[in-house]
Amino acid sequence: MPVRLRPRAAVALAAFTALALAQAAPAASEPSSGTGAPVSGGGAPSSGAGAPAPGAGEPSSGAPGLAPAAPVRLAYVTESARSPARVWLASGAGGEAKLLGPGDEPLLAPDGQLVAASLFGTGASATFGPALAVYAAAGKSAQRNYLSRASVIATPLAWSPDSRYLAVFFQETAIRSSGDRSGLAVVDTASDSLAKIAYGQIFGASFAPDGSDRIVYGRAPSLSGSAPVNLYVSGPEGAGEHALSADGRSLNPVWGPRYIAYDRESLRSGEAPAFQVWLASPTRTALRRVTHVGVGPLVTGLVPIAFSADGSRLLAEYEGQDTSEAWTVRVASGRAHRLTAGGRSAMAAGISRSGTTVLVDEGSFEEPPSSGRIATLPFAGGRASVLVARGGQASWNG
Repeated sequence: MPVRLRPRAAVALAAFTALALAQAAPAASEPSSGTGAPVSGGGAPSSGAGAPAPGAGEPSSGAPGLAPAAPVRLAYVTESARSPARVWLASGAGGEAKLLGPGDEPLLAPDGQLVAASLFGTGASATFGPALAVYAAAGKSAQRNYLSRASVIATPLAWSPDSRYLAVFFQETAIRSSGDRSGLAVVDTASDSLAKIAYGQIFGASFAPDGSDRIVYGRAPSLSGSAPVNLYVSGPEGAGEHALSADGRSLNPVWGPRYIAYDRESLRSGEAPAFQVWLASPTRTALRRVTHVGVGPLVTGLVPIAFSADGSRLLAEYEGQDTSEAWTVRVASGRAHRLTAGGRSAMAAGISRSGTTVLVDEGSFEEPPSSGRIATLPFAGGRASVLVARGGQASWNG
């Protein structure tokens, strides 16, 4: 299952959007968590071809290591000009869709039993209510809520392999905020608690695949595009935090079976920063540049999204102004390849554990999710197999 990453420009844009909304309503105090009633109703969106897509029957991966205890499932969003954003949970082949509730940017837990979603901009009020929901596939508690939309935007970033911990980026919406009160929180689903473990602007987070529940994340002290950003490692409660990098230009980490993939950025005058993917060991004993991809003035380059289970293949996203493209990377050689679906660009969503199959969103970039579809593609490129005919923001479990 992929982690969720936020380029510097996207973080700043989200902050300014939130500030505009915050000026329209005063803050309100709310409990940090709670249990909502089960959400039901609404017809399930149509799925794609009846036959399972390649890779749909195998476990998938974004933080590899522990094998999932359940069959592959798929979370996604539908939204159009006439209907609000809603989160659905379906089988790995896209069928048997079940409505979970409102939300954006869903993130499916490795065991397939929980789905986290941002609630920013959903519901009757854009500034009141919980900021984050964790939906259960089944059981007594259908929804748990965390944080408040009156003060933060909450974006789920990564699940621990055992599905206990959820890393969340909380972006403060105070009008005069410099970003220093934003940061990284970790939800403990076992105790239904949330702990804020780091402050600053967060650029990616990923849990260790070895079951230790250690977490690596990118952090900068402010919203400034020139602020130093480094990688840090800690326990899920924040204990034992230490810096993994000291160059001030390391961000967007993804923890694989042997190495941590991350971006090293180069600042360019009058242009967007340029990213290339590097590898580091968890102890900083090994560093290696992986990619050498051309980066134009208005794009930032490749952002690592997810490893295959053996760490030999990497899914990445080529990002920038009006650009969001799925790319695959062979780690040993550094060979990078742009994926397309029917000649159109596709957005990276996940990679199977074997590394043979990639999950993508098609046709919904800068458009409502229901304008596009969700499909799988071979790692090397080829014919797309449609899983959901109208939907986007896909997330696999793995």
